[in-house]
Amino acid sequence: MSWYRRLWDHRLGRVGVLMLGFSLLVALAAPLLAPTDPYASVRVSIDDIYAPPDGARLLGTDDAGKDVLSSLIYGARVSLLVGFSAAAIALLIGGTVGLVAGYRGGRLGNGLMRITDFFLVVPDLALQIVIVAIIGQSLRNIILVIGALGWTTTARLVRSQTLTIRERKFVERARAVGAGDLTILMRHVLPQVLPLMLANTVLVISLAILSESTLAFIGLGDPTKISWGQMLNFAFSRGAVSAGAWWALIPPGLAIVWVVLGTTLVGNALEDMFNPRVGRHHLEPERHLRTRTDSPRPSAPDIALAIRHLVVTFEGDHGPLTAVEDVSFEVAKGESVGLVGESGCGKTTTMLAALRLLPPGGAIPSGEVEFDGLDLATLPEDRLRQARWTRLAMVFQGAMNALNPVRSVGDQIGEAIRTHFPERTKAEAMRRARELLELVGIGADRATEFPHQFSGGMRQRAMIALALACDPEVIVADEPTTALDVMIQAQVMDLLVDIRQQLGMAMVLITHDLAVVAESCDRVVVMYGGRVAEQGTVEEVYSHPAHPYTRLLLEAIPDMEQPGRSLISIPGSPPRLDELPPGCRFAPRCPEAMARCHRETPPMTVLGRRREASCFLLEEPARV
Repeated sequence: MSWYRRLWDHRLGRVGVLMLGFSLLVALAAPLLAPTDPYASVRVSIDDIYAPPDGARLLGTDDAGKDVLSSLIYGARVSLLVGFSAAAIALLIGGTVGLVAGYRGGRLGNGLMRITDFFLVVPDLALQIVIVAIIGQSLRNIILVIGALGWTTTARLVRSQTLTIRERKFVERARAVGAGDLTILMRHVLPQVLPLMLANTVLVISLAILSESTLAFIGLGDPTKISWGQMLNFAFSRGAVSAGAWWALIPPGLAIVWVVLGTTLVGNALEDMFNPRVGRHHLEPERHLRTRTDSPRPSAPDIALAIRHLVVTFEGDHGPLTAVEDVSFEVAKGESVGLVGESGCGKTTTMLAALRLLPPGGAIPSGEVEFDGLDLATLPEDRLRQARWTRLAMVFQGAMNALNPVRSVGDQIGEAIRTHFPERTKAEAMRRARELLELVGIGADRATEFPHQFSGGMRQRAMIALALACDPEVIVADEPTTALDVMIQAQVMDLLVDIRQQLGMAMVLITHDLAVVAESCDRVVVMYGGRVAEQGTVEEVYSHPAHPYTRLLLEAIPDMEQPGRSLISIPGSPPRLDELPPGCRFAPRCPEAMARCHRETPPMTVLGRRREASCFLLEEPARV
């Protein structure tokens, strides 16, 4: 259902729309509705001053003998012009500040919010009075001052929403595709934030009208323009109260209440419709990445991707927390590597760091991510964007969250193509998107449909098509079958394996399912507590596990050939980042742990070509 239909179905919102619509109609048709022109000079007698309402003058006259009803109708023009114009200025300033502060974060974001906090502390009305008194009381100056001082609430609201949206998968996916910051802000973040911005802007309109009325009432309005605030000022300052001319006071006051109430009802209705659930505070740690630039280094001709001694940290309350420590493994060209382990073991974080897609607060203090002779961990952002998606692509976990809900699937695939190949027309990109959808088993005619029109399996297939958009050499699949039923999981995995083999790509599969790795991968890397516990070919690791953690994982899997074998469960859970144990990370849960395991970190023992494990039990004295 469209937002305006939802607004109309909202009972209070409908009342507000009717009230505000009536006011706008009166303002636009003022020359037709007003009995006289209040700006025209007329000759009046003493009997015309504060004349009471009668059949000819429904709301009587003011101190100048002018028709109050005509002034009221023309006053709607000025008051509404101030309200809408000042709100537009506040929307522009506040929206820009909120988007930049929320999206960029770090020092820039915090600095912008400190400026916003300063303006929040200083009373708006006091500043408005001082500035208008200094620069002059023209209508243009009043609009600029009210708009320039009324953006703070919008900025804070937009920033909070942007902080939430920038961490969603479809924004992360757009960044991985290679879209620049401006493109992501305009095409992915702004459409999500805009409804809430507009809802808040409606409320700002009412505040702007009240501000103009207040300035006019205390004598700082434009004396050449008729507004409701100006009418109240003239009535109070020119004896309407002593003359008992209630008709000069009550109508403009009711008009202000009418419009403010209408905009408030509309704004509250829109806020009910679009209000986000934000759980982030505006004080966030700054994201740090190393910025040195290394010259290309030669890599082994058969290695597509090499991660060497990678360390990933996140800012904590009491210093950095290590999420990944000294992780090293290689992916050969055309090879499929499975990254396995329990949740929280660092699998996804490792690959997000490899693609430099860590969330705010994440850092790569040391280590290398070698790809085609380049270190992606230190590559400048512009060159990194060129490599993402054309060379390395990612199938994100949870396709519904990784696809932008307000853009068609074909358009999102086409965006990846046109980002890296701007010479292609939109029609050519859409044609390629249709071909890719056909490749993954979705009809080309569904390219114009939106993610919510696809089933879970189809959305995952669409994500695979998106990852293939620029013919990458390496594809990272992060839990590609999450939340799918067993049959659809098998179909998606078969599709991934077939396409990988057909196109000759390398693949890193992040999963909890060791059975899936056995069927679809050549090699396996077992991770625990942010470290590599063991790695080797699937046959070597599954047939002869060298690490106690690997053995326990395999024993927890049902074996159809041994129906009588009892399953085991590993007691405890992986360590928290702020409670990492000393020594071996698995020692607190390991049934074979020795005293030294709780004190020392076991070295990586080489067991063969590209086969190694980290355990003291593998040392020579322990084997005897």
